[in-house]
Amino acid sequence: MKPADGNVVVTLRRARAADARGLSRLLVLTWRRTFDGFLSSETIRRVSRRWHNPKHLLGQIRDRACYFGVAARGRRLLGLTTVRRTGPGALFMHRLYVRPGCQGLGLGEKLLAAAWGAFPRSRRMRLEVLSENARAIGFYRKHGFKVTGRKPEPVGDEVLDLTVMQAVRPRPRRRAHG
Repeated sequence: MKPADGNVVVTLRRARAADARGLSRLLVLTWRRTFDGFLSSETIRRVSRRWHNPKHLLGQIRDRACYFGVAARGRRLLGLTTVRRTGPGALFMHRLYVRPGCQGLGLGEKLLAAAWGAFPRSRRMRLEVLSENARAIGFYRKHGFKVTGRKPEPVGDEVLDLTVMQAVRPRPRRRAHG
């Protein structure tokens, strides 16, 4: 699956029901890597059992108000994003994760673009990111997100400090006729 230039072909698409188990495994892996040091191992396990359960993910995959996008190379899932419409022109990104070892290759940027593309009339996207995750905050800033606040988020018996960010997508310019 390599083109002549040697680059690996990655497909961006909506998640399918058959992806639920693989998405669960990918989320468990990325959550451990992201939150280890911020949350206890027990809290990470508890959250993963609940939020990353294949049945729970299947409900999100089937929800048409939600865009559950994946980046895949063949059958291997490399990244994912989940975005939901929250009101007229408004979106909330619930998650964007890229498999460790595949980060820094542009997959996050492609998943973010696919999320915007799934809702072409939406102008605003909001998200919450762990305040200590400087790499993620830098990524979102690079893509037009600005910090709008902070909030505590209870997770199990612990509380995360989250940074709230929002991006406003510019309206497309109309072409002048002439």
